[in-house]
Amino acid sequence: MNNENFRVPLVIYCRRTGFRLISSVSQAADFLSAYEGEQHRPAWAEALDCCSGVKRGATTPEQVSQAFINAVTGIGIRIDTTLRLY
Repeated sequence: MNNENFRVPLVIYCRRTGFRLISSVSQAADFLSAYEGEQHRPAWAEALDCCSGVKRGATTPEQVSQAFINAVTGIGIRIDTTLRLY
């Protein structure tokens, strides 16, 4: 999976794993893949497809970031939008 970084890293809070920093396409793909069997929602599959699209040049890391946000917030995972790392 492509390791391109997001322009703005995401800090998410998942009850199962606690706080996680997602700052790249590969980290987003790893997180989505780890919970893929539990999530049968279109947004989840779209986010995984978007991650794969970066390697083919069909999508950008920022598109992955937005798809990831849509997928995780759709199942109730919170994203800290106030944290600025840089």
